[in-house]
Amino acid sequence: MKLKQTKTNYCSRTNIDFIPGCFHALQLAYNKNYSRLTRNCCRAVFSLPTTCVLLVYPGKTYPITTFRLICIYSDPPPTSSPSIL
Repeated sequence: MKLKQTKTNYCSRTNIDFIPGCFHALQLAYNKNYSRLTRNCCRAVFSLPTTCVLLVYPGKTYPITTFRLICIYSDPPPTSSPSIL
């Protein structure tokens, strides 16, 4: 009897890495520290397919839906922009 080996569908980090500090913010958010999570980072999370998993730490993958829920329920502040005088 052979067990079927499934291929892990890793999320591409391109959009996450494009947002400065986003990947680190997601690592912190998974541990319930939402202080660095921004709306732009959450937009990058929502740009990924719901079927992929994010490699957060070596050997630790989490479904991207986990981070989508964190974004929804943490209500991250908007990205700060320079004030117009």
